[in-house]
Amino acid sequence: MPSAGLTALQLVPFAIVGLNTVTETWDGSPLLLQVNQSATMAQTPNGSVVFAYQNEATKNNSGDLMLTSGGGAPIPLTVPALNNQPNILTQNWKGNNLTVTNVSVNNDTPIRIQAVGPGMPGTNPFNLPIGTPLALSPGATAQTNALPQYMQLNFQNTNGQFAVFVLIGGPPDSSGNNAYVISVNASSNTGPPSSQPAPPGYYATTTNNSYSYTFNWGSSVVFVANMSGLTSTGSQIVLRAL
Repeated sequence: MPSAGLTALQLVPFAIVGLNTVTETWDGSPLLLQVNQSATMAQTPNGSVVFAYQNEATKNNSGDLMLTSGGGAPIPLTVPALNNQPNILTQNWKGNNLTVTNVSVNNDTPIRIQAVGPGMPGTNPFNLPIGTPLALSPGATAQTNALPQYMQLNFQNTNGQFAVFVLIGGPPDSSGNNAYVISVNASSNTGPPSSQPAPPGYYATTTNNSYSYTFNWGSSVVFVANMSGLTSTGSQIVLRAL
């Protein structure tokens, strides 16, 4: 996830979660939180939001985040060290605010965060053409309107690097979720079409350098994000009409 857009106003240190006021200016764009710093989104969408978080420590320092939203109980998240795979949490915070705090024990444990979803101010999506490959760098997003027919979205990384993509759109499932997180060049095949369950937060992973998702969502919005680590290169997506 790129470091553009980090401002001092978005980083407010405090010792106890929820004790001090934090600036409510985070729009979901990539942001680096040092220990005891927090970011607050004043209002989340009333729909699926994909939250990615990655430990940027150069030492073997395990990290911790704490998420609070509305009047709900805090959500603790462990952030493993020296891991190039972003951790993923997909959730609907139902329009409530969202505060993310770095509560890691070791001071040298910066954690990069990003939250994406259609219409969120921090996304700034490119136009996603139909039938033409689109290169997508880490942290970037793209969007278009689907055609009222079957379509296929192909996620690729031909450099052989691990890459994480997010697809949001279409009707929600039984849990109310309509977000799909997919990784290519992964260590194992999980999720459809495999019989193995995908890791938490993911829809599918593949050891291949590409993965295709076929859908028919009518003329609804198709939103895609690249949530790979900063060092990932060579990712692209192709949307085709079938």
